[in-house]
Amino acid sequence: MPSSQSTDRTRTDVLLIFPPQTEARFFPYLSLPYLTGHLRRGGRRVHQADLNIAVLHELLRCPALLDDAVRAQDTSDDGTAVSDWYRRAVADVFAAHIGELRAHVLHKEPAGELGPDRAVRLATLALELLVRDTFLVRTWEDLGRLDDAVRRAADRPPAASDVPLVSLHRLVTELLGRHRPRVVGLSVAFFSQLAPALLIAAWVRQLAPDTQICLGGQQVMLRHDSLVRLPVVRETVDALCPTAGEEPLERWLDALDGTVPLTAVPGMTWLPRSGAGPRTGPAVTLRFRDLGPPDFTGLPFRSYLNDALELAIVSCVGCYWGRCAFCSYGNRSLPQGSYQQGTAPQIADAVEAVVRATGTRYVSVADENTNLRLILKAMRAARARGIRVRFGVRGRLEAALTDPGFCHDLAAVGCAMISVGYEGTSQRLLDRMERGVRAADYQRILDNLDAAGIAVRFTVMGQVLDETPDEFEASLRFLVDNERRIGIDALELMVAEPGSRLVGSPEEYGLALDTSDRLAGNPELSYLAGRVGHPLAVRGGPTRTEALDRLVRIYDTVRPGRASASHPAQNGHRTPAVTALRPHTWVRTVPAHADDRTADRVTLADLVRERFYALSRDDVEQRADGLLTARTVRGSRLLARLADAAAGTPDPAHSADPAPSARSSS
Repeated sequence: MPSSQSTDRTRTDVLLIFPPQTEARFFPYLSLPYLTGHLRRGGRRVHQADLNIAVLHELLRCPALLDDAVRAQDTSDDGTAVSDWYRRAVADVFAAHIGELRAHVLHKEPAGELGPDRAVRLATLALELLVRDTFLVRTWEDLGRLDDAVRRAADRPPAASDVPLVSLHRLVTELLGRHRPRVVGLSVAFFSQLAPALLIAAWVRQLAPDTQICLGGQQVMLRHDSLVRLPVVRETVDALCPTAGEEPLERWLDALDGTVPLTAVPGMTWLPRSGAGPRTGPAVTLRFRDLGPPDFTGLPFRSYLNDALELAIVSCVGCYWGRCAFCSYGNRSLPQGSYQQGTAPQIADAVEAVVRATGTRYVSVADENTNLRLILKAMRAARARGIRVRFGVRGRLEAALTDPGFCHDLAAVGCAMISVGYEGTSQRLLDRMERGVRAADYQRILDNLDAAGIAVRFTVMGQVLDETPDEFEASLRFLVDNERRIGIDALELMVAEPGSRLVGSPEEYGLALDTSDRLAGNPELSYLAGRVGHPLAVRGGPTRTEALDRLVRIYDTVRPGRASASHPAQNGHRTPAVTALRPHTWVRTVPAHADDRTADRVTLADLVRERFYALSRDDVEQRADGLLTARTVRGSRLLARLADAAAGTPDPAHSADPAPSARSSS
């Protein structure tokens, strides 16, 4: 508890920051709300700031930032290259729809002509254009280069930095001035956040030298030993927290108050700056069952990149299965006592608290692998209290789901979606990785979930050990046979992350690992390379190039029927022949200076869906006001296909048949 004698009541005890740059923008990442809730219940003054979403909010409030960034990205002196035109067109569409974007993203109000899905996509594209080719989105070959780049960026005057870094520095400066924190805690969940987090730490050290700085989160747990050795960490950071942060932060504040010695603070690795290190404190004793619900107060939880308000809870720490060879997170749960699971009443308390505080109607249970029977009990308990929400979980295609009654029970308490990993249908490989599932059950599980109305979304893994061509073909056939029932959120190659069983015993899995400082991820397929680990090769298995080609085949072949990140959902509707079509305002005609074939074609760019359409001028002509009209029967069919692709709307005022003289051109 705070000491009234030693605490400066004009200062915030802890400023918690979730740094850029990650795709985790659907709802607030849970590390901050859980830490905040625990510390506030202990009487501490806490402010939490999600700078990952704040960069987008700054752009929505000041769309001219995108114009500045785009001009800096021009590749030709006169801006006539097609890439320059494309980026400027996106910035123009973003500015033209800024009112709708602000309404939906910031306030979850109707998005007008755009609609919620396009509003989210356009806001995302604008943000990615803003940060393109900047420090925030660099990928790294090794930690040494990352360290050098962070220190150079920290030494550079903010005004001389890229547009998004100037904005980010201003946000950090404002937070420090407003809250005067005693401690700044940075939660680094994804590798792509590591360099920005260290840069923010360096800025904090420059702007508020007396502030204590701590790094925690998944990346600190995975890379603790490497981070301890990084010069920028040793020069800037006071402590690393490679465990759950509630008790370490709570006790550290007590130590800063003078009520306990620093040696009594658990779970921290003290670095030279702290005056106590380098050394690690005692183990934490606080258990997950002792924690209360997350507290989202202070976060703009209604203003995330989602179609509707969505928030999250967790039901456990770790994974109750924990054996999957590639999962560093789950593998940490293998030592006895490492996996911590909540109780059904505790989880119901969290759901109730979040719903009553925010009004959300959808809750994501953001575990790595949810105990479905526990969640069923918890959601029944929540419903008994009058709390009715839809929810999604992450899990495996496990035996419990072969029972249709169990699937219907899940749906009855609100389960709307299950996200699962898919490593194929080879039982040989599933057993070798200790996935704990039976491929023979997969079809029955999908049938049961489909009958219950529960959507299934896959993350598809490639380079699954020594997968044979026949095994891959069988796995691909399963996806094709069930494409109407699934969504695909991601395609990614297997990664040997630190702490995983793959890294602990590579020879057991037929792997050759590069254990130098080199880093390897999925830059071709995942946002900012996704998971990052050691470079690997599979003895007797596909090369990396061959494995990538297999995933590309999946992308090209499988057409998911559920909304998915890899392909939009299909509705099966076909528009009759269209003689005139007016493109939407976000669908632009590529100008002559950017298209060397404008004499024989009209090229359209859907800047929200990121698609191009080429229309022969023999079949379609475009008026000065942008209206497209069919010259032939084939042209009418092409315009109908554009309408089906939501690139424009048929214009009934110009619904005459194609000219008789042109009808023979079909």
